[in-house]
Amino acid sequence: MDVLRRLEVICIFVVFTLTTVTSNDQVTGDIGGDALLPCFYNGGGLPGKVTAYWRDKDDNNVLDIIQNVPNNSSQNSKFKGRVTSFPDLYKKGNFSIVLKNLQKQDSGVYQCDIIAVDYTNKVTLTVSEKMVTPRAAASTTTASTATESKGASGAASVSLMSLHLTLLSVPLSLLLSP
Repeated sequence: MDVLRRLEVICIFVVFTLTTVTSNDQVTGDIGGDALLPCFYNGGGLPGKVTAYWRDKDDNNVLDIIQNVPNNSSQNSKFKGRVTSFPDLYKKGNFSIVLKNLQKQDSGVYQCDIIAVDYTNKVTLTVSEKMVTPRAAASTTTASTATESKGASGAASVSLMSLHLTLLSVPLSLLLSP
């Protein structure tokens, strides 16, 4: 009888251990830039309408997603107007957010909790000074100005492109996985 009791306790422990899922990610960004904070759930059993909560290291409300609707009514003032999400992707388990206009004090751990499936994703964001690299001197002022404006728009395109590629890679990996 004692052996059965121990086996029962072990089974209960294993069940609780397997149902709570936690993931950890590292993200870096530059002051004034944007950062994608990922939160993907692909474990199945996701209800049609999902509630997820994003919190920062001080438990401040970054964004609430209530029944598949982003709700920033109780959002901490330091995040107002700086957080976007992807409502069209919620039904696929993607509750990622973009934190805009990064500030040094944004560095720290962020947590995404999806209550219905007991899933937690922690993201460590590190915000640093933008590294400026010296440019080669252009032969004329006009050429220099044209190069700088082209470089600035090119950097924005690369940033947006990498964001789109990141968002597309998860659904593709789910489709291609065995």
